Amino acid sequence: MTTRTTMTIPEAAEVLGITNRASLNRIHARFHELVKEWHPDVSQHDPHLSHVTFIRIKEAYDILVEYGTNYELSFRAEDIRKGTDYDSQGFWMSRFGDDPIWG
Repeated sequence: MTTRTTMTIPEAAEVLGITNRASLNRIHARFHELVKEWHPDVSQHDPHLSHVTFIRIKEAYDILVEYGTNYELSFRAEDIRKGTDYDSQGFWMSRFGDDPIWG
């Protein structure tokens, strides 16, 4: 049995090719992209390299999913406003404000 190495969250993100920020959906999608390439049953790479790389990808995925699912989210209105740059009214006005139909 292969022993698992301790991988940090930034290292895990790097293994999956994720930079800066990603949603759990993006982490899942990236994992599945890499599985299609590196799973030992389908990989066109060297069998030993495929095995080792797949284990590393799976470990990175597990770390990031655990981090993402255990991250506490705040649903207080002031935290939501502070944590997002999205302003729906500002977006609407910047996009359609001068339009005679939508403005």
